Amino acid sequence: MAGEDDAKVLALALDSLKDVPDVDTFIARCPGPPDLGDPPTILLYPRFKEDAPDISAFAEWLWINAINYAIPLRKRKLAQQTAGAGPSGADLASTARLYLEAKRAFLNFNKAYPSRASEVGELIAYLVALRFLNAGQLASKMALKTNTNMPIHGLDGVHASFENGVMTLYFLESKLAKTAASGAKEYAESVKGFGNSRKQYLVEYEILSDLGNLQALSDEQKLLAMEYLDIYGKKKSQRIERSIGVICFTEGNHYSNKLQKNKATPPAAHEKNFSSIYEADHARHLAAVKKYLDEKDVKSDECEVFFVAVPDVNVLRELFQEHMK
Repeated sequence: MAGEDDAKVLALALDSLKDVPDVDTFIARCPGPPDLGDPPTILLYPRFKEDAPDISAFAEWLWINAINYAIPLRKRKLAQQTAGAGPSGADLASTARLYLEAKRAFLNFNKAYPSRASEVGELIAYLVALRFLNAGQLASKMALKTNTNMPIHGLDGVHASFENGVMTLYFLESKLAKTAASGAKEYAESVKGFGNSRKQYLVEYEILSDLGNLQALSDEQKLLAMEYLDIYGKKKSQRIERSIGVICFTEGNHYSNKLQKNKATPPAAHEKNFSSIYEADHARHLAAVKKYLDEKDVKSDECEVFFVAVPDVNVLRELFQEHMK
């Protein structure tokens, strides 16, 4: 049937928007209970190097993935086709140009809006959406934010998946916070603000339609996707919207609660020890985010929250910014 064929074409199209970064090597997930209620809440943390998270490697890996986050897919595909096209078969100039373009995007944003300095959080959110939501990036927001004609406010990213004839759009909100609770509060405020702004809501859909990664799809694929992204169209009833909070916060206590380093303690035991201590906070973090969502009259069942615990968010940001210089 034509409808079933269209669904397969669209599913493959959205799959083509998914990069496959090696997230599990650098980000771990606490096993957690199967269901603690809404909003679904997941606890993440950087992988360890013996008895501490390897923040330097984590920051470097984030920067390596910045080019995929910041550069629209159409440009990346063109560079991939051009790479190796010279007589030597080893011409990487087009790839190097994209790296410099990504670097300029981050540097220009930092220079124009030094008080925001949230790019590392947005990048973590991008990677979390790819790995844990299995959802491809629809719009390169960093590239758009450095365009003087575009507002800097709004969502930090939009990703999408397609299954059983239903498109799910994930609206990403990232936060860098001093504590998990303060990050949850800031997230709830952002969700409420976006939900109350019809103008910003329409802008986000305009971006997806005209400036996003859909431009890298074939005409047929793009047309099918646009049917689901038409906010007034007949396929809107087959579209789900979910808010995704990615809260990277400073964990002030648990990282110092270490096992002794000795021959009797295998290296993997240190990370396992932290994971079990961190997991004990699961219900508390869920309660905090639910409290703030309820206060803002935001529906918890339309949200999903990822907490990313690091020893110090300021150190992570500084290490990341070192790679931009």
